[in-house]
Parts: sequence; C-alpha cells; structure tokens
Amino acid sequence: MLTESAETHASESGIPRPELVAVRWLRICLIAVPLIILNTGWIANSEMKTGVTEVTISSLFIGVTFILFVLTLLNLIIRAKFGRSKALNQPELIALYTMLSMSSVVAGVGHFGFFTTFLANPFHYQSNTNGWEAFWHLLPSYIGPRDPDILRGFYLGHSSAFSVRILSAWAYPLITWSLFFLVLLWTTLCFSAILRKRWEDEEHLPFPIVALPLEMTREGGPLYKSKVLWAGFAIPLFLHSLNSLNSIFPTVPSFKINSFHDLITDTNAQYPWTGAASVPYLLHASGIGFGYLINTDVSFSLWFLYLARKLVDVLAASLNWRDVGGGWSADNNGQFPCFSYQSWGSWLALCLSALWMGRQYFKDYLRRAWKNDKSSEPANEPMSARSAVVGFVGGYFAMCAFVWASGGTWWLPVAFIGIYLVIMITLSRIRAETAVVCSELLWVNPQSILTTGLGSANFSHTDLAHISTLTWFNLDYRAAPMPHQLEGIVALRRAGGKVSPLIRAIMFAAAVAMVSALLWDLQLYYVNGASTGNVNSWRVDKGSEAWNNLQGWLHNPKGADPNAFIGAAAGFAITVALAALRSRFVGFPLHPAAYALNMTFANDFFWCDMLVAWIVKSLILRYGGVGAYRKALPFFLGLILGDYVTGSIWSIIGTVFHLNLFRTFAI
Repeated sequence: MLTESAETHASESGIPRPELVAVRWLRICLIAVPLIILNTGWIANSEMKTGVTEVTISSLFIGVTFILFVLTLLNLIIRAKFGRSKALNQPELIALYTMLSMSSVVAGVGHFGFFTTFLANPFHYQSNTNGWEAFWHLLPSYIGPRDPDILRGFYLGHSSAFSVRILSAWAYPLITWSLFFLVLLWTTLCFSAILRKRWEDEEHLPFPIVALPLEMTREGGPLYKSKVLWAGFAIPLFLHSLNSLNSIFPTVPSFKINSFHDLITDTNAQYPWTGAASVPYLLHASGIGFGYLINTDVSFSLWFLYLARKLVDVLAASLNWRDVGGGWSADNNGQFPCFSYQSWGSWLALCLSALWMGRQYFKDYLRRAWKNDKSSEPANEPMSARSAVVGFVGGYFAMCAFVWASGGTWWLPVAFIGIYLVIMITLSRIRAETAVVCSELLWVNPQSILTTGLGSANFSHTDLAHISTLTWFNLDYRAAPMPHQLEGIVALRRAGGKVSPLIRAIMFAAAVAMVSALLWDLQLYYVNGASTGNVNSWRVDKGSEAWNNLQGWLHNPKGADPNAFIGAAAGFAITVALAALRSRFVGFPLHPAAYALNMTFANDFFWCDMLVAWIVKSLILRYGGVGAYRKALPFFLGLILGDYVTGSIWSIIGTVFHLNLFRTFAI
C-alpha cells in the first residue's frame, strides 16, 4: 500500500483520530461540471470518431489521469502564487478525480459509447436489408426512435441533432434508459459502500489503481519533485511522440514496441504450435509500471498462467481435441479446454469466496442495517448500513421491475442482473488486489452465460428480446462502474476527506455526464453520419451486436451446451484449489485472481508487461531490498504517467486535426 490515510494510522495505533480535511463541495462541483462536459466531448470526438488513443479503455482512465495531471500542476502554481488556502487540497483533488472517472464510466467504451447506435440500429432507415423488422414487434417501446426520417440524418450526417423534432423523437428512449442506468449506478454504489470496510480495513487490500492519483495529489506535489519520476516519464514521452510523428511523417523512425505482434505468425510456427492460435507479444510502459505495483507472486501468475493456457491449447490441438487456428479469439470457440466457460466458474468462485470469507462481517452489517444502529457505525463511512442495504435491494428490484413491466419470465431479469452484479463484485475484488491494466472481459457476460448455458431454444422470443435489450451495457467492461466507485471512496478516505458527500457527488457527476454525453454523441452522428467513413465503425458495429445475437437466437435456436457446465465446473474447482493451496502453503506462487483474468481476454495483451515487471522487481528486491524498491517506485509511476499524458496529448492533437495516430494501447 503506497498511501494510507491519517485516519487508518490513528485507528490502528490507538491515538486520537485526527480531524478530517474539509472539502469545499460547491467549489468542486462548479469546477467539475465544465470538466465533465469537456471530458465527455473529448471521449465522443476521439473514441467515436478518430483512430487515436482511446481514453476510457484502461482501469486507470487515461484521459482522467491527464486531466488530473494538468489540474495538479495548475494547483501547485496557484498554491505558490496565492497561498495554500486558495489552492485545492488533496481530498478536493481526489473528489474531482472520482467525479471525472464517473463521467468517463458513463461516456466511455461499453456504455454510452455504444448506446445511441444500439437504440437506432434495429430501425436503420435501410433496415429491410438485414431482416430485423421480423423482430420489431418483440422490442419494447423504449428501443428507438423508429421514424426513418429521424434516423436518416443520424446515418448520413450533414445534419444537426439540435432541433425540436429530432430531440423530441429521441427523448423517450434516452430518458428511460438514462433513469435505468442511474439506478444501476446507484445499486453498485451502495454495494461498494457495503464492501468498503471489509476489503480495506479488515483484509487490508492495497487498491493499487489509486496509488498514482494519490501520489499526484499529495500536498505540495512531492512526486513531481522527483528526478526519478521524470526519468520514467521521459521514456514513453520519447517513444510515443516518435511513433505518433511517424504516423504523420513516415520518414520519421519509430519504435512501436506496444503495437500488436503475434508470436505464432512472426515465427512461422508449424503444427502443433499453431494450436495456440495467437500469442500476442508487446510492451507497454504503463503496463510495466502497474506490474511493479503488485506483488511478485501476482505478476508471476499473470504471465505464467497465460503461457500455460497457450500450452494447453497446443496439447489439445495435438490430440485433435480442438481445431487449429482461429486467431486471438479462438479460446472462445467452446472446444476443449473450454477456457471461456472456465472463466464463468472462475469468476463466480472468486465472488462467492470474497463474500464467504466476509460472512461474519456481512451478518453484522445486516444486523446494523436491520436495527439502524448508527452508534456502532465505523467513522467516515460512505453511508449508513441501512441506507446501503435498502439502496442496493431497492435498486436491484427496480431494475428487475423495469424488465417486468414489458412482460416476459419473472426470473430472467433477476438472473441477468444478478450475473452482472457478480461480475462487478469480482472485477472490483480483482482490482482491489492487483493492478489490472485493462479489464477487456470478452468471454464473461450475462447474455452468453444464459443463452449458452441454458440454451437459446429454452427461452421464449420475448425473453430473448429482453436479453438483447439488456446487452448494451454488457458488451465491454473496460469502463465498468463499480470498481471506480469503490476506488474513489477508498482514495478519498486515504486522502483524509469525509466520504459521505462523495456519494451525492458521484451521482451528480453521472447525471451531468449522461446529459452531456448524449448531446455530444447525437450531434457527432448527425453531423458525421453513423454509416459513413467519418466515424469509428467499431462503435457502430457494437451497437448492432445485441440485434445480430437476437436474430441468431430466433433463427437458429440451440439447446444447452454440456461443455459449458463442464468448463464452468472446472474453472470453479481450479479457482478454489488455487485459493486453498495459497492458504495452506506459504509462498505458493499461483494466484486465483490471475487465473480468472487469464480465462478472459484481459491479460492477453499485457502478459509480457507482467513478465518484465516481475523480473525487474524480483531483482530489485533480491539485491537491493525494500529500500531499493521504494527508491525505484517513482520511476515506474513515471512510466504510467508518461504513457498516459503523452497518449492523451496526441489523442487531443488527433481529435482536433482529424488524424489517425499511434495509440497507447493497440486494443
């Protein structure tokens, strides 16, 4: 743990608890609103239009880190010229960071980045070409708009969303789904409040993702005075700038070490090695930096278990148990060893394990909630136990009622949203333990688990339509809300600020971001055209994924895949076994969280980073000890900061001048 709050030190040492640092919330909200509007506009015009660094795809948001970097430097200037009272203190900067993170959650990849095309694509003004009109009658009224004249400008461009006619047509679906999404964010926020004390105070999980924001916002900016930090910063600054200039001027030399390379293709591998399908290898400065922050057993597990997965693929191919080839997505083909199915069981096991280990804590928490016993509430909690429990339960059933109101089986939303919450809890747990660079969980989502595990043929057409309508926020978890909510609460506590007002600030930021992001997104498509070459086609295509799936389920219904149960059971058992071995044998090197991540796609592009970080950190600890580790720490924070700041600057340049430039992450 790099930073700890004064409160934690006081509570553990028995000395009187210090006063919490005051946060001037009105000032923070007034600063946050224009920054949120600018941030959501940046996301829309960079991620949804150009081919530059995507600023919401990493666990520590690239764009938010850049904004925090600029804010902290400006704050140091204000502090030096006008005094400490005129500058923002650390809790205020962390509050801004959290609010901006929530705006990126809303506007970014996996959420509103796919949202408007998700609503419009079923009723494309030329939709008769794909046959989707056959299932229009199954879709609820809040999927739309459906008027071809309204959608013509959306797809062709050269128009504007800012007309009464267009905004009126979009108002009903946008407002309906925005209210749903606010309830979803409230529900995960309440559960974050429930988990906070257990994971931070009792299990002492490090939450490494917030290490850099906390160091950046320390009073007086000691991090920025470190020459070691700027040495690390300079490496990605030089390489990324050189590579970006090469995108504009091809004669400029480049060193694209973080571009996609495939070991199988580059070595002309032959059978049976082609059974591995694809082995990406690339290096990211920020990935190495994050790898340095985590325990060496975790970084070892991340690269070792990835290579072990690929060797199992090779063995299975040599025994003709699976097809050869298939590219980087081959591990999702349902064939032995069913890695995508193993991920389902593994993520469920991690969730249940985390809840089971804290069963006494949760019993006590429920007792406090039932009795509304505020006298035994720990100090500086986000909300009371009763508010958190009632808020979570109420939010969960409100989302279920949203689906029930449109008909269908009563248990479907209970199961679907329940699986979503399991994924959120597990992802939050993994990020609390280890620095996940990017949570691209391609193979873990409720729609796949339900339709593959139970069989699409066993659902009614209405239920399949409901699954599709709930798919839009389950296509990509790189901007998942719950980890950012929990990390924001933890970061503010460690900075010494009162966290209860942060709950309202988070919801306020989410609401502002929704309005802002939707207006930016609609205008983007009405000006540029969703079916033209002027926008990022991947985001338009992701808006069709739910409807392509629905068409496939209706036209080609399938029964339950028995391999799904076998694979999930194997993943569950392996995760439990790894956890048991770690608890029984001190120093057992394989971590269950690393296994769970490797059963998804989350680590495929970062295993080389973890290998390098493991080697470097192991050597430093072996020959220099903890002292050398701490002295080197700013260098690796500089790698992260330099990678993110440089990527953000070139993202802004590419956005302003409509350029496709070198990207921080080639994913």
